[in-house]
Amino acid sequence: MDIEDRLRALESRYGKALSASIGAKAHYLARLDEPNSTSASIKRARIQWETLDGRRRELAARMGEIEDAEGQMMV
Repeated sequence: MDIEDRLRALESRYGKALSASIGAKAHYLARLDEPNSTSASIKRARIQWETLDGRRRELAARMGEIEDAEGQMMV
């Protein structure tokens, strides 16, 4: 698999991770505003959001590494 294919695949995965992270954050914020939310449900929502956002950041870092490697190969 060449660099462009790897980058496209990571970009696709990043888009999905971003969408999931945004949805999880919205769910977490809704839990915070919901008067009947338990502290356990708020904690679970926060952990899910943080986990998904961590995955998004990991994918962004990997895309940056590939772009850097591609730039070094062209020099």
